[in-house]
Amino acid sequence: MAQEWIVMNCPTCGAKMAPSLLEPERYQCQYCGNEYLLKNLIGKPESSVGKIRPRASAPESVKIERLPDRVRMIHRWFSLKYIPLAFFALAWDVFLIFWYGMAFTTGAPWIAICFPVAHVAVGIGVTYSVLTGFFNRTVVELTRNELAVWFEPLPWLGEKTLPVSEIRQLYCKKKVTENSKGSSVSYALHAVLQDGRDVKLLDNFDSPEIAQFLEQQLETWLKIPDRPVAGEFRG
Repeated sequence: MAQEWIVMNCPTCGAKMAPSLLEPERYQCQYCGNEYLLKNLIGKPESSVGKIRPRASAPESVKIERLPDRVRMIHRWFSLKYIPLAFFALAWDVFLIFWYGMAFTTGAPWIAICFPVAHVAVGIGVTYSVLTGFFNRTVVELTRNELAVWFEPLPWLGEKTLPVSEIRQLYCKKKVTENSKGSSVSYALHAVLQDGRDVKLLDNFDSPEIAQFLEQQLETWLKIPDRPVAGEFRG
């Protein structure tokens, strides 16, 4: 008996689709990038091919490193927004240096020395933020047992380690923050654990592409089916 081959065409654009090496029931269109899940295709109508989200393309700021016993995704923090912030931090720090230089060399009263303390704290915070923006990177490392997130070379809050066995789902979440100048939007990568807890892995992405790419890569490596989560951003 001759072997029968099933040729799949994309229901969206009609181009050929290729099966995933890791998930044979998952097909991806080679032209438009849309993906589909096959639900017992043989003997079923075309409606049994269920469309799922397109695969997120790899952002330029993300690099994947594959090692014998682990895989890493490394995200560089730098973006153009840090350039004007660097000029602001430089101007702020130069002014404070000039202020204290004048205060100490002219014997100014103590109020002139104590008054700018809050400004010094702001300057330190902004300067450190600029330095991390220019030099830092996020490392997401997956082994057989653990998912770890850390930042280097400068320390930053939010490092985490989760047992792989506890991760049930990953998803991207949109956050809108209101302030006096209007509103700002950021995106975060969350994990839903087996006991229902929600853990924020990474946040403060300016666009959803990086968070969604990290999500899809981790779900593929962990063989977690992509399922909608309440509050998930799927745009």
